[in-house]
Amino acid sequence: MISIAQAKHIREMLNATHLVIFAVDDNGQHVATHGATEAQAREAAQAGNNLKSALDWPENLCRDKPLQRKCSNCTFYKPDYGIHCFNGWTGDGSKGHCLFEPTRVATTADSKCHHFEPKA
Repeated sequence: MISIAQAKHIREMLNATHLVIFAVDDNGQHVATHGATEAQAREAAQAGNNLKSALDWPENLCRDKPLQRKCSNCTFYKPDYGIHCFNGWTGDGSKGHCLFEPTRVATTADSKCHHFEPKA
């Protein structure tokens, strides 16, 4: 399995805008994609889907979309569940903080992430 963080690292090392990785191991074939921007991520995902289709992967595995670049999918997002009391947590984690900046910045889980670093 190739993680998003690994694909991003390889793309950045190559100074590429799009990356499609094809790998084979004892468990079978793997395809991973990454793009520098959201549009490039969509284009890379489409190229990955085309590759999987050419390799006769099942149709349902050839419709992948890139991970949404929102705070809840980012390594820097820390959800705030509030405090724990007798009936559970007072918050649901939909609000939290971005820990990228030197000081915590309040945000929500569904906000568009400005410093997106995918969770590994």
